[in-house]
Amino acid sequence: MNEVLVKCEKLDHFGRGLSHVLGKIIFVPNLLPNEEALVKIVLNKKKYMVGEIIKLVKISDDRIRPKCSYESCGCALKSLNYSKTLEFKKNKVTEILKRYGNLENVVKEIIPSDNIYGYRNKITLKIKGGKIGYFKNGINELIEINRCEIASEKSNEIIRVLKRCDLSKVREVIIKDFGEVMVIIKGDMDINALKPLVTSIYMNGKLVCGNENIIVELGDFKFYVSKDSFFQVNTKVALKLYNRVLKYLDNSGGKSILDLYSGTGTISLFLSKYFKEVTAIEINEEAVKCAFLNKELNNISNVRFICGDVSKEIHNLKADNIVVDPPRSGLSIDGINDILKINPERLVYVSCDPMTLARDLKKLEENYEVKEVTLFDMFPWTYHVESVCLLIRKKDNKKE
Repeated sequence: MNEVLVKCEKLDHFGRGLSHVLGKIIFVPNLLPNEEALVKIVLNKKKYMVGEIIKLVKISDDRIRPKCSYESCGCALKSLNYSKTLEFKKNKVTEILKRYGNLENVVKEIIPSDNIYGYRNKITLKIKGGKIGYFKNGINELIEINRCEIASEKSNEIIRVLKRCDLSKVREVIIKDFGEVMVIIKGDMDINALKPLVTSIYMNGKLVCGNENIIVELGDFKFYVSKDSFFQVNTKVALKLYNRVLKYLDNSGGKSILDLYSGTGTISLFLSKYFKEVTAIEINEEAVKCAFLNKELNNISNVRFICGDVSKEIHNLKADNIVVDPPRSGLSIDGINDILKINPERLVYVSCDPMTLARDLKKLEENYEVKEVTLFDMFPWTYHVESVCLLIRKKDNKKE
C-alpha cells in the first residue's frame, strides 16, 4: 500500500505532521494538526514511515498560503499562521525542558521577529549541474530556486544574476548581506556580473574583489564580518537577544563578566559598555582575529580576548557572572565542571538547541536555580528557536 489517509495528531519537534497508521508512526511534512490528507508513503522503516501529501481532504483554519512555493525546503512551518508558529516553538521548548531537564514553568515568553520575510543576512546556495538552489532534506537532491523568501532582497538580486552566469564549475555560493555584501564562491566562475552588487568576493578562500571584511551595525556598535566568522542570521532579533542577556545580568555595572565561546566578540563588546571588565574565550583563531578588529573598531579597552580551548583556558580565571553561547552540541562535561569551579553569581546560557540546553541545565541544577527562559524567533517559518536562560547561584552554594 503506497497511499494512505492520514489525520494529523500534532507536529513533531521538526515541524512535521505526526500521526499513526498501519501500526506505525508516520511523519508528513507540511501537514498541520487536525488536517486530513491522502498521503504517499515515500519511506517505510521498521518503526516509522515518512509520507508526502497528495491531496488535502480536511484543511485547518490555521493554514495560510505560503510565499514560498518550494517543497521540502528548510521552512517546515511556512504553511502555518505565524502566531501559531510562535506557539509551537514555545510549547516545544517547554515540553523538552520538562521531559529532559525536569523543569516546569520556566519558559516565560517568545519574542517574535520584526521581519518574518527577508530577515536572513546569510544564505548558503548549493550548485549542481549549473543549477542553483538548496539540497532537499540534507540529501544531494537539489531544489532549484528563483528566489528565497526569507533571504534579503539584495541576496535575491544576486541569485537572479547568478542564474544568468555559467555555474558549471561552481559547487556552492554563500551570500552575506549586512548592507555591505560579501559573496563566497567555491569553484570557478566569471565574477564581473557580481562586482557592481557587492563589497567583496572570495573565490576558493582567496579575496578576488573588494574588502577583506564587511561591517554590520548592531545598536551602538559596529562589527566586522569575515568570510569564516559566525554572526546571528537575523540582525534585528540578535539585538533583542543581546539586550535580554544584559537584562539577565542585572546590568550590574562594576562586576566582571566571563564570555565563553565568544566568537567574534559581539556579546563581549556589547556588554563592555555596562561592566567594568569582560574576558572572552574562543578557540577559532579567525574569529578571535576578527574580535580584536571589532574591539579596535569600537574603541573599547575593557575587553580581553583569549584564543584557546575553554576547558584549558578557564582554570585561572574568576568572574562574578558568566555568559555561555556554545555550539549546537552544547557544553562539555569539562566545561560544566569548570563553570561550577568558578561558581559565578549568575550564569546566562544562550542556546540554539533546546535538547542540549535541557541536558546541560539538568547537570547545573545542583548548584544553580533556573529562574527564567526567554525564546527568540531568530528563524521564522523554520522549527529552530533561540533560547536565553538565566541561572542564579543557590544561596547554600555561595563562594567561600
